[in-house]
Amino acid sequence: MEIAKKFSCKVYQQPDVFTFCLGFLLAIGIFVSYVPQHIKVIKRRSSEGLSPAFLLLGSLSAFSALMNIFIVTIPARRCCVAQLNTYQCANSLVGFVQILLQAVGYILIFVLCVFGTKHSIRESKTNHHKLTLNFYIFVASALLDVLFVVYLFQIDKKGGMESLLFFADISGVISTVLAIIQYIPQIYTTFMVKHAGSLSLPMMCLQTPGGYVWSYSLYSQPNSQWSSWLPYFAAANLQLVLLLMCVYYKMYFPTKLTEANAELRIAEENMSHSISHADENTSLI
Repeated sequence: MEIAKKFSCKVYQQPDVFTFCLGFLLAIGIFVSYVPQHIKVIKRRSSEGLSPAFLLLGSLSAFSALMNIFIVTIPARRCCVAQLNTYQCANSLVGFVQILLQAVGYILIFVLCVFGTKHSIRESKTNHHKLTLNFYIFVASALLDVLFVVYLFQIDKKGGMESLLFFADISGVISTVLAIIQYIPQIYTTFMVKHAGSLSLPMMCLQTPGGYVWSYSLYSQPNSQWSSWLPYFAAANLQLVLLLMCVYYKMYFPTKLTEANAELRIAEENMSHSISHADENTSLI
């Protein structure tokens, strides 16, 4: 009875116009904020400066958050079919659309780093091997999540959502933890290389303040769960630290010279790797 009351469609029938407009604009802005990062990886054809662990943990965090909001908004989607008009339905699903676009935007960075730099002379073969391994770990983990959610749907198909909601909260906690941990290897990588590399400053300038606004937007959604907005509030704080580091290095370090030296080091490393690989093939023949 308590669950049925909690998920009453009445909670979605009086949407706040300001919250809806803010949420809609954020949904567009969230994906657009990732575009500078996509463009930078495509232009440089290198993932230099981006930590493979950062991309893996961030993608896992984004997908866990997507699983969370997918489950949390099940009642809203059911109400859309039964009782809500188009505007009410759109308002009830703004949070889901936001997190979906965020997950797509972030995971696309990973995809571009793995497949867009594969044959580039600017990409470290060693680093690319780590990226590829991490990407397949992410794909396997995402598939397991999807299969488990399908299994929980079968358990709760009689109408209850206890198991699904419990898994949603677990996914939210996992997303929060990963959102925090993901910045540790990236902060370390940036500290070591002393420049942003393929990490986009415009992306972080857009996302850092946007992260706080987005957290508030998710918090103010009807039937909001703490596990849905907390990951983005935590991530915004750590992204601010990373942004300040990159700005500091750009202002006080010879960034262009550092990046040129990094590209030269990668070229020498790849040349050495190619010669070593050629020698192995020759010895086998």
